[in-house]
This record gives sequence, structure tokens and C-alpha cells, in this order.
Amino acid sequence: MKTIANENFKDETIQFDGFNFVSCTFTNCIIIISTLEFNFQQCSFFESTLHVNPKLPIFEISHRLSQSSYDSDTNCYRADYKYPRTAIDLPFATPH
Repeated sequence: MKTIANENFKDETIQFDGFNFVSCTFTNCIIIISTLEFNFQQCSFFESTLHVNPKLPIFEISHRLSQSSYDSDTNCYRADYKYPRTAIDLPFATPH
């Protein structure tokens, strides 16, 4: 898996599969997640949309999403990851 660290993405469509994103920022991006062959940690999402394949286990996706931060304009769609219809709430990490 290729690691991409400390990058800022803006107005892009990004396929997460096959990549490990570390401390990256995504602004107004479309994120496609179709397999579990990805990782991201300590990333920030602003005004972005995540499209998640509905066949992926929700617990695994939720856990991975909780490792990063999101603004209120970021949405995650699961009902149809290619053409989203239904938003699901993103998990917010709680301090331990």
C-alpha cells in the first residue's frame, strides 16, 4: 500500500483504495471507498463527500472514519456509493 503524507487536496475526486493517507487535508473533495484496501489517519476533511460501498462492514468503516476530523459540511453516503442518495452520520472521536 502506498503512503501519502502531509498533502493538501482540493476540488479532487480521490479513490482511497490501495493508499494509506497520513495527516492529509481534503477540501471539497469526493472520496470513493470501494474496498477495505485503504487506510487513513489524522486526516482532516472540509466540505467533502465520502462515498462508501454499501457491501463493506459498517463497523470497520466507522472505526476508520473515527481516526480523523470532519467539518459539518462533510457527508458520508452508503446507500449507493456511486450515486449517493442517503447520508449517514460520521462518527466523532471522543477523547480518552
